Amino acid sequence: VVLPGGEAKPATVPVPGSDGLKLVVTARVAGGMEALGLPAGTRSVSVFVVNDRRPAPEERKDEALAFQVSLALRGKEPFVPRPNTTGLCSDDWDERTADLQFRDVVELAVGHGVSARAVFEGGGLCRDVRTEWVPRAEVEKVEPTLLPGIELRMEALAQMPGPDALRAALGPFPARYTEWIAKQRTTALEGRREETARVLLDEAEHVSRRIAAGIDLLGNPEVFRAFQVANRAMARAARRRTARMRGVKPEELDAPTWYPFQIAFLLMNLGSLAEPESDDRGAVDLLFFPTGGGKTEAYLGLAAFTMVLRRLRSPGLSSAGVAVLMRYTLRLLTLDQLGRVAALVCALELEREADPAGLGPWPFEVGLWVGRAATPNRMGMKGDADENTARTKTLRYKNDSKRWPPPIPLESCPWCGTAFGPLSFSLLPNADRPIDLRVVCLNRRCEFTGNRPLPILTVDEAIYKRRPAFLIATVDKFASLPWLGDVGALFGKVDRHDRDGFYGPCDPGRGAKLEKGLLPPELIVQ
Repeated sequence: VVLPGGEAKPATVPVPGSDGLKLVVTARVAGGMEALGLPAGTRSVSVFVVNDRRPAPEERKDEALAFQVSLALRGKEPFVPRPNTTGLCSDDWDERTADLQFRDVVELAVGHGVSARAVFEGGGLCRDVRTEWVPRAEVEKVEPTLLPGIELRMEALAQMPGPDALRAALGPFPARYTEWIAKQRTTALEGRREETARVLLDEAEHVSRRIAAGIDLLGNPEVFRAFQVANRAMARAARRRTARMRGVKPEELDAPTWYPFQIAFLLMNLGSLAEPESDDRGAVDLLFFPTGGGKTEAYLGLAAFTMVLRRLRSPGLSSAGVAVLMRYTLRLLTLDQLGRVAALVCALELEREADPAGLGPWPFEVGLWVGRAATPNRMGMKGDADENTARTKTLRYKNDSKRWPPPIPLESCPWCGTAFGPLSFSLLPNADRPIDLRVVCLNRRCEFTGNRPLPILTVDEAIYKRRPAFLIATVDKFASLPWLGDVGALFGKVDRHDRDGFYGPCDPGRGAKLEKGLLPPELIVQ
């Protein structure tokens, strides 16, 4: 194919032996070549496959069609990457950041109604571009950097003899981060990219200072203890989860270890959570990692610290209530997270039972607040016509577990992995007028069997009454805030309590008076 010169009309090239297929080719001089850093003589080329076959008779019209068409362009000279000026010319910060971070990613071809793929050869040159109906991209796995001299093992951090030892074990972290930042400042950049990089690295230095301040804060006895309990609970949950996946005993596994970014995320937020007057409480910290990179463990560690510190600072009933709100936009992802959060809450509940004087009399629980399609809104009672109540779903499952799903959106124990069965669920105090749906594991060797139920709440009525420490919800449930008075209790608006829960203005006459209301949520994960 000979490219037409200058602004000539498109060239038409018949495809030999195709009975009417043609290539239509245009070539235009790229504008502003020097300003965009393009080599002299660079042209923008467009090539289309056009079907000019004569229409066949109606009963044989498919013969005129062309199936499985592919187009490949090869040239002696390498193709020139198309410059992307969006980030260079835009004032939008996200576009400027993307331009900087992906400055080495180039586009050599773009498809019309189809994807395009560039075939690279040695030296990063490309002399071959082609169409591709099903585009593919290789996403590299993120591997954590090894940091010698910094303790990242959860159990080791939980067993440090005192604040000084703990701070010494983590102390080199901000220094290493500062060294990395200084190295990034030596990268050769020009113009707006240099300006964008400077702003980002200034922010990184602020984060490094937040990490250092978090390490210093570990000298506070309550913060130190909360950090250790959170690490111990995270390690227990991690051992359980990994053991189930690998089919081994938890004690046979290597010591659970933080990724550097996970412990950094935890340390940088200690001040925001432990000091209500912290300037950083106005910040929203974004975890941006590919799937499987470790985001969940990072925010679960922060949630564990938040829940434990709240209990340590006020070990009585006043520290009960919702401490962590997690808002999800997709119900499917919400249910996926429930098992992982539930395992952590199980670990925290075992910690609390071992130290009720320090972590309070009220259990750590997790609530799933996602709407009656996945979880019941009401407990229900005998004679109730609503088929979506906890009572109806539980009795149906107990009577015919092969036909009906479990009454909660979990199929197995989040602590040991044993599958639930009809005997896993109980309506208390009785099946006629239940006020609680109790879930236990059928594995007699599991800690959460018999008289120790799993700390999971999935019925709206029970959630409003018991105020779980960790509440997982979809955004649509928050739309009920102005309409349902019971929802206000999730934000600490209660003044009475009894062994079954806490009560506010919507439950007059129930429970004994509290000395003061419960605290509002302290951490929001979105």
